[in-house]
Amino acid sequence: MNIFYDVPSERWSHNEEDMQLYAGAANEEIPFKQDTQDQALFPITLFPGNRVLVVGILTSLDPKKESGIGGNLTLFQNLSQYLSNHGILAYVFTVESLLSNYMKGFIFSSQTNTWNEVKLPLPDIVYNRIPKRGFEASESFQELLSFFKEHRITLFNPHFLDKYLMYEALTEDGSLARHLPSTIDLSDPTQLADFLHFHKHIYLKPCKGSQGKGIYTLLEKPDGTLQFNSLKHQELYPDFSAFWEANKASLKKRGYLAQRAVIPKKLNGHRYDYRILVHYENGFYKVTGKGVRMSQTQEITTHTPRGGKLFPYQQLQTRPLNRKLANIAQRCGIILSRKFGFLGEFSIDIGEDTSGALFIYEVNSKPMQFDEEEIEASRLLHLKNLFIELTFPNHIRK
Repeated sequence: MNIFYDVPSERWSHNEEDMQLYAGAANEEIPFKQDTQDQALFPITLFPGNRVLVVGILTSLDPKKESGIGGNLTLFQNLSQYLSNHGILAYVFTVESLLSNYMKGFIFSSQTNTWNEVKLPLPDIVYNRIPKRGFEASESFQELLSFFKEHRITLFNPHFLDKYLMYEALTEDGSLARHLPSTIDLSDPTQLADFLHFHKHIYLKPCKGSQGKGIYTLLEKPDGTLQFNSLKHQELYPDFSAFWEANKASLKKRGYLAQRAVIPKKLNGHRYDYRILVHYENGFYKVTGKGVRMSQTQEITTHTPRGGKLFPYQQLQTRPLNRKLANIAQRCGIILSRKFGFLGEFSIDIGEDTSGALFIYEVNSKPMQFDEEEIEASRLLHLKNLFIELTFPNHIRK
């Protein structure tokens, strides 16, 4: 079946006579129209109740971009086209457009390679891709959450995760405790000094950071001096007091945690981490992609924006490793969804020490795109299936 959009009138219609068709959370009727010539055509799948499934990809405005749309436009384009190819009406929208008098969003045109603003039904489900943490703390975002609740719109992943709050939540689970490096909130200098003296080598990470930005290591040497390393430079301090006095303002302002440094297993002289992608499916959290990132230019982090490179997971995988990653993913999904709200998709950065033990470094509720094409293909498939499952739980996928 097809639906059509008429630009001058900003109206949707369908071409099946004697059929009623509805779309989105408000169950808006899409009327029949006999003459649809020269109107934009969208093939759709008919779901129970003569419904069109409508997915909204939530982001924010960015005046610096030609389209005016913020966030990862490549991901939005790939996802919206994939969903459209499977008969799902998908569009990108912003808080401003939803809270205006009528809903407008952006649909990608592969013919013109542009994002076109059109009038749209309210979404059944919202894929939260707000790119900045600060906006999720704003009054506008809270107003948006109230709107979703009032209109019974499913919110897919409520917000970014705070690293320290994540650590606290996961430590409550006995099966995951051994996979978590000792971590403290960096607020009390005396506690930090004791923590460093006990572990000798620690990481300092922003609680609300990502992609390896703002990460440091701190090493206490046998003579009591401290070596402070960033991704690009190194500083030496005669003692902890000198270090704290020089850095306390920046560390407190951004909000940091301190974490025991895991002695990593290395390949070809470089540390590596596992990156696993996880999706909810029929009551379980399933690993849907596995990658490896290896450091190159520095040994603090393996993130590719910080100089890391891809390494084939197949060269490291074993059945026990696959099983351990699957167990970690399942427990993380259950615990974090219970604590912070439903997570339908997330990724986990997992390190391996010299003994083969696995350690959770970070859980990302808004995973970046993976460079591995097969992982991204799996992601699109599982997102599509999950959008259907959450909106039409009794629908049998074909």
